[in-house]
Amino acid sequence: MTIEDEVRSLQKFRMFHHVEASKLKLLAMVSDRITFQRDEVIYEQGAESDAVYIVLEGQFTVSLRTPAGVINFAQHVRGAILGEAGVLCDQVRMVTITAETPVVALRIDRDIFLQLLKESPPFNFAVMRELGRQIMDLNNICAQLVQQLPPGAPAVDAGRSVAEPQHTH
Repeated sequence: MTIEDEVRSLQKFRMFHHVEASKLKLLAMVSDRITFQRDEVIYEQGAESDAVYIVLEGQFTVSLRTPAGVINFAQHVRGAILGEAGVLCDQVRMVTITAETPVVALRIDRDIFLQLLKESPPFNFAVMRELGRQIMDLNNICAQLVQQLPPGAPAVDAGRSVAEPQHTH
């Protein structure tokens, strides 16, 4: 696939509709095209957030390792951006991403991704919009889960991570 093909692919994604072609070309040029086979881990929960991935083709699963076991809680397809929250917050990977089908992605090194955000307001805005959409989706999921709780059950413990074991006193 040529740089121009990758730019055309990126322009089709909702996230990049308003990003100028020259910035998408730069993105394609500074990233590495990587292919993951079915069941291959793209990144592991707890690993360093060293890069961001933009999925060009394929489908993947998001899972979370908890004391109660592994929870597969989302499936996504092409056009997704992966790992941006860990890079932006300077945190380790919060989930494991596994290819469900062969996945083709652009891998953008952490420092390059952060530089693109600084130098391109349209790219920065595209990432912020995508993060906003993800927050809205998570709010909807949380609301659905809270509705399923038995009456009187506590809905949230904001001081505890989902991955931390609960301690009884």
